[in-house]
Formats: sequence, C-alpha cells, structure tokens
Amino acid sequence: MATFTTTINISAADVKILKDQGYSLYGFKSVAATGDGSPTVWFNLPTEKLLGKTKITWEEEFQAYNSTTTIAPKTKIEASNTIATDLGQLVTIEKGSGNIESSTDGYDGAVSFLNKDTQQFTVGINQLVNGKSNILCAFPILGAGSSRVITPITKIALIFSTEQIVTATVITKAMSAGAFINLTGVTSRETSYSIDSGWDAGGGTWLKSFDAFTDLKKLLIENTSRDEKALSDKNK
Repeated sequence: MATFTTTINISAADVKILKDQGYSLYGFKSVAATGDGSPTVWFNLPTEKLLGKTKITWEEEFQAYNSTTTIAPKTKIEASNTIATDLGQLVTIEKGSGNIESSTDGYDGAVSFLNKDTQQFTVGINQLVNGKSNILCAFPILGAGSSRVITPITKIALIFSTEQIVTATVITKAMSAGAFINLTGVTSRETSYSIDSGWDAGGGTWLKSFDAFTDLKKLLIENTSRDEKALSDKNK
C-alpha cells in the first residue's frame, strides 16, 4: 500500500499571519469518472495545526459509500452506508434495501458501482488522509442496473481559506487561490507557500496555481466513459 506525502514550507512570519487571520488548509482529491460529479472537501487542517513545515499524508486505502443526499454546492454528503473496498472491486447497491456490498468484479485501478435498486443514489469514495478516511467526491447514480466507475488520481488541490467548511461538503468553486499538485509517478512533493507570492515549486511543472472562483469540477474531475457503459451492458 503506497503512502503519499506533500510538505508545505511556510515562513514563521507567514504562519503567524495565517493563524492570526483564522486561515485553515483545505484539501481536495482528483478522480476520473463520467457524469455530473462534484469534489468534496477531503480534509481540513485547522488553524492551530498549521506549521512552518506542514505535512499532508495519505494512503491507498479506500472506502465506498452510498447516500440519499442530493448533490448541491455547500451541501454536506451524509453517507447512508460505508464499506471497505479497494481498486478493482465492484460495489453493488442491493435491490430493495439500498445496502452495499463489495466484490472483486470491478475494473482495474478503479472502484466500480452498480445500482440494482430502483431509486437514485449519490455514490463516491473515501480515502485515508492524515489518519482518517474522508469522502472526496460525489456522483449521482440512477437505479435499475446503472453504473459508475471512479478512478482515483494522484493529484490534489490545496487552498488556504478563512471559510469554515466541514469535510464531505460539496465545493464547486475555489474559496480562494490554491495549488493543483500532480504526484503521478512519485510518492512525495515539497512546495512553499507565501501569503504575498502564493505557491512555489522551485520551477517544477507539477504544480499549477489557480485563482479564487476556479471551477473545481473541471480542475479535479477527469472525464471517462467506456468502463461504465461496459459495466451497465454486462448486467442487463
């Protein structure tokens, strides 16, 4: 099981300003899937935990959930059921009960969902970050054999903000300027942050800065379709 880290270097003076002004660090995780899905707050590092060398650690340990919460901006997704799963597994929503079970019939590198019930749900995955498994995305799934295939991607977005937002909350527009960090092919990145000049990767192209109000759905959700169609066709 791979472990990933991102370290943020901040001067002591800037840490003090961030704390004095009530900033927290928010994190989001990228996925590939189809449909009108949305990112959710994956983690929130509160003001008192900001350090000169702030480290974020996550692992390839996953859970899947289904929910009756309707996806809408600034709405917290409340999971109805949560189950341990892994890449390559299929999470089936049972007909009649809406309960979920996980099997090994999914697609490699992804968590697949199959809804055999006769109602629509919201589905998504949790991933372990800073020792806690939190929801990182939310996608609608129709009933009667519809499917969703969600592939976690090793890209994250980080935002300092004074807004108070709990994890699992749907966020579609960036609350403030942030950094989009690509960890494809590596397990760690180290970056710097300044309250005046923003994010810096020492010239590395793996970090892209973005502005407040950036569309996080476009930034974080990459579009795929082939596997979902195949999964639905297989179960007709």
